[in-house]
Amino acid sequence: MKKLNTLLFALLSASFAIIIFLTGSILQNVSFTFDQTIYEFLRSTLLTDWVHGLELLSITASKPAIISISLLTMVILWLRTRDYAGIIAVFVFVLVGNVLNKLIKNWTQRERPAMNGVEEGYSFPSGHVMIGFIMYGLIIYLIYHHSPHPLLKTISLILGTLLLIIIGISRIATGEHYATDVVAGYAFGAIILVIAVKVHQSIVQGRRAKQQVDTSF
Repeated sequence: MKKLNTLLFALLSASFAIIIFLTGSILQNVSFTFDQTIYEFLRSTLLTDWVHGLELLSITASKPAIISISLLTMVILWLRTRDYAGIIAVFVFVLVGNVLNKLIKNWTQRERPAMNGVEEGYSFPSGHVMIGFIMYGLIIYLIYHHSPHPLLKTISLILGTLLLIIIGISRIATGEHYATDVVAGYAFGAIILVIAVKVHQSIVQGRRAKQQVDTSF
């Protein structure tokens, strides 16, 4: 628990620093050479088929996928663990992430890259990355919380991390987002994920304390 709390604090601190810097810069219409450099590097490095493959994988963070996987996660939590706190965390914080993403986009009003030919709406931060980070991060956390199998925990962490990296790269390589949109998506998503984990921990600890009081009588 102590290691997890230390990790969460470090993640929260780094995310806040990134968000303050990037959001302030975007509101002042600062241009980042980093954005164009990363885009050109990915386009020159990745084969066209690879870009299409990455784009397909990014569907795992699309709205239909987020809704479907969130519902499936809640059903599994109810059937296997009766973890009502986990069900609430998944439902509430994935929804909060979606609403907050739209609010931030409408506030910053950053136009999408000129290369974008599909996605509509504003660009900062990436919704796929932000909401995907919240949902998949929660799934990994809940697996760690419930599963007694070290191998399952390790596999979920590796696969979840790789998927989130691929989603971020795909949003840049396809021209749907700037690299700074993706970085901000990770940072905003991380903050909400940390809050969701702490809320879940608080509910679980409160329930355990209540059970201990009840059994003492």
